Amino acid sequence: MDLNRRQMLALAAAVPLLSSCAGDTRQRKQAAAPVKSGVPTLDPNRPGNDTWPYAEAEALNNSLTWPKTGVADPAGKVVITVATTSDVIAEVRNAQFDFFFRKRHPNIEIKRETSTFDGFLTKYMAQAAGGSLPDVMYNHYSWTQNFISNDIVQPLDDFIARTPEFGMSDLPKAGLAYFQRDGRLYGLPTDMAPKLLFYNKDLFDRAGLKYPDESWTFDKLVESARKLTGGEGAQKVFGFSPTPTPAPDLSTVFLMPYGGRFLSADETQVLIDRPEAQKVMSLWLDLLTKDRATPSLAELQLLEKVDPWKSGHAALHINGAWIMTELAKQKAFKWGATHVPKGPAGRFSPAVGSALVMTAASQQKDAAWIYMYEFLSTSGYQFRRISAPARQSAWLPNAEALGIPKETAELVKEILADYATSDGVLRLPATKKIVDTAKPVWERAMIGKADAGSALKEIAAKVGPLLAENKIG
Repeated sequence: MDLNRRQMLALAAAVPLLSSCAGDTRQRKQAAAPVKSGVPTLDPNRPGNDTWPYAEAEALNNSLTWPKTGVADPAGKVVITVATTSDVIAEVRNAQFDFFFRKRHPNIEIKRETSTFDGFLTKYMAQAAGGSLPDVMYNHYSWTQNFISNDIVQPLDDFIARTPEFGMSDLPKAGLAYFQRDGRLYGLPTDMAPKLLFYNKDLFDRAGLKYPDESWTFDKLVESARKLTGGEGAQKVFGFSPTPTPAPDLSTVFLMPYGGRFLSADETQVLIDRPEAQKVMSLWLDLLTKDRATPSLAELQLLEKVDPWKSGHAALHINGAWIMTELAKQKAFKWGATHVPKGPAGRFSPAVGSALVMTAASQQKDAAWIYMYEFLSTSGYQFRRISAPARQSAWLPNAEALGIPKETAELVKEILADYATSDGVLRLPATKKIVDTAKPVWERAMIGKADAGSALKEIAAKVGPLLAENKIG
């Protein structure tokens, strides 16, 4: 399947701005360690390193029950190419998974291609234009609708129907919409998590304030952020970090609790300049410019781009559950997590994640499905120690293995089952252009060069013409 230049450029434009995700560090972590194509050099007979010792991996693999797909193994030798984005450490675990997979399926050879997140989409769109793609590919949630429109990915419903043990009920429905079109499923999530309100217990204790809980509203959060702010320069403590900016999940986290939105639900109309959204954005701008309770751009530079939350300089922080692995390992401060605050219109948390897709051009679809299903089965998640597994059955065992408090893991499962949603999360073709256009306008307001109302009107005027790309027939 060949793509023309217009289609290829439209697809490439969909890659999200890594720094724009309102505290979403998951993407930046994936891109942090550039690796060459393929896996690190390992002993082919005993792949492992200090982080993932071979003997430990072998024992874990043998302790797990690996599922049957209902799809027969190939009768002869076949090769499937799997293209992913991950860091060097994760690739060692992937190499171990591939090693044990080959023992279970000796006729399926895996050729793995690894790229940085930043370059992944461009690389494989160029390959698509040339008619050459891997059999299985990583897919960010904001890419998949483009891939579906251009017939790049294979519907998976028939394979799922042939797999009695698949267990669709084990996957959060709220996070599948990114990978669905017209009732068909084109991707299986590699990870899926909501956002939570995290808090620094040490800073709350020092201020003599009660920890956040399910009763908190955004008004309570703002009030507490003011009280928790103090100090100067590199020693300053911020009540909340980071300052919300136009981002793919801005609506779900911050605007929808007040009845506002960045864009309409179908992403074809700008709504950020309307009164409901303007009220929210003005509140956060005041918290920054008047109360100094969130970090300014200059203060972030003073901290030499160290994340104020991770360094213990922020009391409150909203981010995805995937950061809990990193938090569990750090010793700088005690932390807790609870529900995101609610507003007059309710409480909303985005369920976001990435996926594996099968390419429509694959000549080894059965072998590709066998690999995908085992990789994304409960046992596959447990083997790879995923911090935010899409399969809910893997959450508690993985949390225990990673040192994440059981009550926090239970909270995540509760949110995914209760109010997590994909509604409001930008995912259509114009997403990157929208964020790239809106962010610098809002940053001028953040440094006092524009008021909230005029900045939001300018964003609406500039973003509006971009939305024609989002009209999917």
